[in-house]
Amino acid sequence: MVSLQSTGRFLIGLDIGGTKLAAVVADRDGTILQKARRPTEAARGPRLIVESLCEMVREVAGLASVRLTEVAGIGVSCGGPLDTATGIVYSPPNLPGWDGIPLKAWLEESLNIAAFVENDANAEALAEWLFGAGRGYRNVVYMTMSTGIGGGLILDGRLYRGTCDAAGEVGHITLVPNGPRCGCGKRGCLEALCSGPAIARRARELITETVPGSRFQVPGQQADRPDVQTGRPDLMVDLADGDVNAITAETVMNAARRGDATALRVVDETARYMAQGLGTLINVLNPEIIIIGTIIVKAGDLLLSPIREYLKQETWDRLYRTVQIVPAGLGDAVGDLAAIAVVRQALEGYVKR
Repeated sequence: MVSLQSTGRFLIGLDIGGTKLAAVVADRDGTILQKARRPTEAARGPRLIVESLCEMVREVAGLASVRLTEVAGIGVSCGGPLDTATGIVYSPPNLPGWDGIPLKAWLEESLNIAAFVENDANAEALAEWLFGAGRGYRNVVYMTMSTGIGGGLILDGRLYRGTCDAAGEVGHITLVPNGPRCGCGKRGCLEALCSGPAIARRARELITETVPGSRFQVPGQQADRPDVQTGRPDLMVDLADGDVNAITAETVMNAARRGDATALRVVDETARYMAQGLGTLINVLNPEIIIIGTIIVKAGDLLLSPIREYLKQETWDRLYRTVQIVPAGLGDAVGDLAAIAVVRQALEGYVKR
């Protein structure tokens, strides 16, 4: 095993995705000095992909005029499941053939630099905590809200992984028994109701139903909510060039901003379900801040305002008053900084193993 070089001035970050590989070199403060991108070409298999990653490390180090002996360590952000202690990756859905791959060992053998492997949601949670919207807090829930809903937990100033590196699966809180089937195999998960594909699916379903004019009422909401009941129906179809199947979550948000009644109903339902899921997390974990990425960042108050309103019904007043619900702060830089955050927390002891 290669030792962490605590005196090294620089950090390397690797981000492994199903379609893209990224490598960055940064200083200890997280300032990105150089970066490189390549397609993953997952069909090549894990050995060739790791060889590409090692080439990219040497490339970015050379571009930044950094010697590998000056690098303290390498942080890796990768889809799970994986074992953070051994650095072995087990069958990520977007990396076919990665079954029991000793990623940490392969990187260390090739580069002679200590490597630390973390699942991507936890890595992004660390990044937002160290560099983004979570700076200064000790109890943080981070959530991704895009193709799926994942998350990471910073509890009492440490990343909490759970017994087998599976903590933070916030998207699989069951909200609707016998609800829509989730990719995990269960029904009615938060992810099956509020992810990007779920939002788009619900919009398409509503458009193809018989809609009574422009008046909608979600069960449990007050009948005089003007933001939900007014507006021109089915603008989403126009924005999707007449193709209902081309409607995405972004289409829904754009139509809602312009007053489309069906889109406003979907936004309202999404906010209600998100508030139920967040309420469960708040009641169990009592965090100071919940940071939500991707869809929330783009939608802003269109989603955040009704989420906050519905949340009042889902948690105790004292807990509601002590938690903030905010959009993620790092934007497109989160992938690069996630990998850097992994090695920085190993270097500086943010996480107790």
